[in-house]
Amino acid sequence: MRTKTFPEMLISISPQAKVLPANTLRFYIHFPRPGEAHFERDQLCLLDDKEQVVRDPFLVLSQELWSPDGRRLTVLMEPGRIKRGLGADPTHEPALFVGRTFSLAVTALGQTTRHTFRVGDPVLEAVEETRWRLVAPTLGSRNPVVVHFDRVMDAVLCEDEIGVLNASGEVVQTSVSLAPDGTTAQIIPRHPWSALEHHLVASERLEDVCGNRLGEVLDHDLSTGGRPRAGTISFTCHDVQGIDTPRNSSTTPVYPDETPV
Repeated sequence: MRTKTFPEMLISISPQAKVLPANTLRFYIHFPRPGEAHFERDQLCLLDDKEQVVRDPFLVLSQELWSPDGRRLTVLMEPGRIKRGLGADPTHEPALFVGRTFSLAVTALGQTTRHTFRVGDPVLEAVEETRWRLVAPTLGSRNPVVVHFDRVMDAVLCEDEIGVLNASGEVVQTSVSLAPDGTTAQIIPRHPWSALEHHLVASERLEDVCGNRLGEVLDHDLSTGGRPRAGTISFTCHDVQGIDTPRNSSTTPVYPDETPV
């Protein structure tokens, strides 16, 4: 009997947004199997719109940032090429220029993968949960809470640093999945929603792709900058017996079964 074989999954890069801020701090390289033993730093490069290699765009560390299973590599952009006001040294020139197109390319495991994106304006404001828009689920269903962000968020930190509590303060078992473009998350419960009122909680470690946190901008004046903080938004599941009034501890409205725009 012939054993059926399947092609190996491809290496992927996130975020997959078509437009990324000029001060993007972090990329992730996802490998279909442990890739640490098969990867060298010179297999990763940033190319400009003329297919020229950008010189020294990444932060060089003594040890690469691999996930415990060896399938995800965290790539940090050189902070000196992101932060403002560091002087005219060439090493402080921006790696990403607004309005231009760049490609992040990686070759490993016999594959070459690249993500091409256009560079938008830098994001120089702290994350604010009052700017998010939530679509509440239906009571008794396993429909996700859908969160629409106002910017591209960090996928791994969204998965780890966003959770849900019920009205009694007990943790609701959920999983968080960020869309490839990084602007929408689905929070999926392990069990059907069993109460009307819940609280979405984001920890002070949550970041966007530029390293900005709730209450704190990465690139800020230390004498005036805010401090990282947690954020909470309350939402009410939609009761199939009738539409409930949304309840939100922030100023952002939360509408049951709202159709995203």
